[in-house]
Amino acid sequence: MIMKRVLLIICIVLLAGKVSAQDFASRFLEKHLPDTNLTCVTISPKMMEKVMNLEVDGEQDMMEMISKLKSMRMVTTEVNGQKYYNEALKVLEKNSGRFEPYLSFEDKSENYQIMIRKKKNAIIELVMLMREADNFTVINFTGNMSQDFIARLAKSMEPKNS
Repeated sequence: MIMKRVLLIICIVLLAGKVSAQDFASRFLEKHLPDTNLTCVTISPKMMEKVMNLEVDGEQDMMEMISKLKSMRMVTTEVNGQKYYNEALKVLEKNSGRFEPYLSFEDKSENYQIMIRKKKNAIIELVMLMREADNFTVINFTGNMSQDFIARLAKSMEPKNS
């Protein structure tokens, strides 16, 4: 189920960027080098340009939102999800002056959190933490994000009633 959501998010937000060492994903990865359980994907600036040149029927507003983003980095693992989730929370706690909670959901088998960083009332960084069973994913966006963009991401994280 987590992979389905991650793929949905990636399809929605194919974007690019050079991620500075100051973003959350970089800080998290620094603590885990050389951990072969973690996979990191960063979308390049050239890929962002190509995506922005595609015509997407009925999704002009989403393309406009994506155009304001600078980067996306995704860190994933399919083992020890709870361990990595807890460690990511520690990184957030250590940087609590930077990030503020936006949304969270937790039960026995799933944990989701969205944290944001603001600068002069603009949301400039968003961190999504997702854990389902042994899977763990961090998706880190930087740029200029609207409340609508974040609401769409949050909606993709809503638990599905079976």
